[in-house]
Amino acid sequence: MLDALTITLKDLLLLRRDRRALVILVAMPMVIIAIVGSSTGRLRASREKNREGLQIEVADFCATASSRRLTGFLASYEHVLVRPLAVPSPHDSVLLSTLQQSRPEGDADARLVIGPQFEEIVRAKTPKELTSPDQTTREGGLEGLDLRLAFNTSAPDPMMEGLTKTLLKLSLQNALLPVIAQKVPAFRGAARASVIPPAWEDQQPAESGVEEKSNRVYEFFIPSYTVLFVFFLVNIMGRSFINERETGTLRRLRVAPISPASILIGKTLPFLVLSLVQTCILMISGRLLFGMSWGSQPWLLLPIMMCTSAAATALGLLFSTVARTESQVSSFGNLILLSSAGISGCLVPRAWMPPLTQKISLMTPHAWALDAYNEMLAKEQPSLAIIGSSCGTLLTFAAVFYVLGLLRFRSLPA
Repeated sequence: MLDALTITLKDLLLLRRDRRALVILVAMPMVIIAIVGSSTGRLRASREKNREGLQIEVADFCATASSRRLTGFLASYEHVLVRPLAVPSPHDSVLLSTLQQSRPEGDADARLVIGPQFEEIVRAKTPKELTSPDQTTREGGLEGLDLRLAFNTSAPDPMMEGLTKTLLKLSLQNALLPVIAQKVPAFRGAARASVIPPAWEDQQPAESGVEEKSNRVYEFFIPSYTVLFVFFLVNIMGRSFINERETGTLRRLRVAPISPASILIGKTLPFLVLSLVQTCILMISGRLLFGMSWGSQPWLLLPIMMCTSAAATALGLLFSTVARTESQVSSFGNLILLSSAGISGCLVPRAWMPPLTQKISLMTPHAWALDAYNEMLAKEQPSLAIIGSSCGTLLTFAAVFYVLGLLRFRSLPA
């Protein structure tokens, strides 16, 4: 065991001088997480917010019973938040023109501008036009009723826009029941039974939780890219073995009175330490820079990190005994890393994959590591059984890789 520790110390000193390896293992994951998280992550958070509900700005230049009923019924739908825009005067043509020609910004998904002629135009409609949503807006669309609906320009969503228009037309029919009842006596009962929603002006914007969801996005990206780059040790370990083989260091170790197991343990431990340091840096940076949560039981990170690093370094050991040249390390190593990362869910969530692909992905240690991280970070009460099963499978991978690497190392010519 002392021989293994001596080899470990020697390799740690060599790794400290290898600036390229340190950059790849620490700096590169941080750069990729920051870039992908700030673009795809923010967009995904924004889409999640839109799925939770619509935020609609309303500027009422008509200020009549019908216009208030329209906004009231629109606000009565679940997951629809109506926010009033201040209209100091219904005759402010400059403000009216500005709101009609511009688009909403920020958290608002859409803006509805009710023009001053809305009530007059509605009352001029025939009973047939008023009793059908399509008939009401057939001629001239919403603009024909002096209504202007505009959507936020950032990340337009056709489904959201279609849903908003549908809800507006349905709200319009409910709002116009008193007007319809004046022209069609059969609708008087429905008009009297129509329940007017609470005053929509009194609604307060709810906490959107966009920042929280944006932070939660990193709970996918940081573990995924952490696992991806932990397994990049395969390439670095392969190059380390080849360098020692070319310089004759590995041959001198093999002819020395040191068992093959001690040599491989000594060659593996430095990369295990490096992998743990890399993972700790990424997790701490994710917490400090991106606000990522460590879950309700942060201590569970330790066994997950240990088992993932053990599987990665054991795989690197096996690959190091197989690769014979620098070109083989680059070509076969990258092929193994990228294909396993892609099928395991490091690049794309495994839930998006076909069922067969999801089953195949469990043949990779990456998938089990991601399952453990997901259970620990995404669940309020993580299941120790699931995490324990994932960690046990990772240790099984590590043991199999190490035994195969040891057998391969013993069969190599001295």
